[in-house]
Amino acid sequence: MIPAIMCVGDSICSEKLDKFNNEKIGKIPLYERILINLINEGFNKVYIVAKKNISLELNNISSPVDIKYIELSDLGKIKEDLLIFQNNIVINKKQLSKSLEEISKTKNSCTCIDYEKHSTGISFIKQNDLNLIKSAKSTKEFKELTISEPPLLLKEGDLGSNKGRDFLFSHISKNVSGWVSKNINSRISIPVSKVLMKFNIHPNTITFFVGCLGISCGLFYASNNPLIGALVLQMATILDRCDGEVARITLKESKFGQWFDTALDQLSYFSMFIGIATCLNNPSFFPLTNVNILIKQFSIINILLYIIFITTVLFFMIRRTSNGSLAYYPGEVDKRVPIEERSLFYRLISKYRFLLKREFFSPAMIFGSFLGYKFLAITALILFIFGLYHQVSDYIALKEKTDITY
Repeated sequence: MIPAIMCVGDSICSEKLDKFNNEKIGKIPLYERILINLINEGFNKVYIVAKKNISLELNNISSPVDIKYIELSDLGKIKEDLLIFQNNIVINKKQLSKSLEEISKTKNSCTCIDYEKHSTGISFIKQNDLNLIKSAKSTKEFKELTISEPPLLLKEGDLGSNKGRDFLFSHISKNVSGWVSKNINSRISIPVSKVLMKFNIHPNTITFFVGCLGISCGLFYASNNPLIGALVLQMATILDRCDGEVARITLKESKFGQWFDTALDQLSYFSMFIGIATCLNNPSFFPLTNVNILIKQFSIINILLYIIFITTVLFFMIRRTSNGSLAYYPGEVDKRVPIEERSLFYRLISKYRFLLKREFFSPAMIFGSFLGYKFLAITALILFIFGLYHQVSDYIALKEKTDITY
């Protein structure tokens, strides 16, 4: 099937689609947003249904794609099945992917609806039925298919509003984002991201400045100001959502951006551990008692364990996956070795993986700053020991499944 974006004629709700051709989100026209998402899904040929002799603005298309402009009267001449998108829908890549998966299971022409029986602006039309299509409105005559993750269908009254933008932000969180990130951190990051979008700041620029903020926490830890260091790290954790949010709304996600963000995130952690070790090994702050000498060794061991820990995870993600976000590491391993096949102790540890997520780890450092550097060093050592057991178990299990080299 070939996608077709309807930019002319009556919509399924009897609205004039050409009125939506100038509607933009993140400075990208709605029809171009649909086109970019389709290209990212692997489509290399797309029809754009528009008025005769009209060429729509396409300034954000970088991938090679065969775009054919046709008129409504040409639909009956096409010799292939069409997947029709009205130009007034707002859809993200997850919704598009899920819709394509569900539509691919049907064998007949259909128009897609949501659970409330409202039209979604998406239709699948078999080649033999294309002669019945006079406009997008004609698709309402076909059987209905309910899709589980529908897009937003804008109305004429929504033109010039932020309804489409706010819809995308309400569906912005990644699948691996935890409860704290989605329900607390997002309440701060999303308003900030909306402001950053107005200034057209590139996501990688946001990544750089937020990364520098996170890395600076080590200076405060080293100078015996753990509370300030923890607050700076938590601020960087919250704002770390902004680059991804802006990238997803402006359709500027990239592998480089993922790895750039990952690298700066890990440098922030490394800076924190270096700062804690520097402070603990400073006799001006911690005199050379037997207990302090032992804690000093713990802090240095933590740095070494962190390097081993992050190096092995990074090598696995680089060599065995196409994802630059380390948040996907547990899921990538579980896909290869189901957790039901793991040991009881491993399954027990896996229930508490979320404690090592940045969204939990960073606020925990604020609490830990009141308990002191010794508590932080000992707790970090314990967590690293369990983390390394987790990784060694992963390596052994993956080795049995396939020939894997970290």
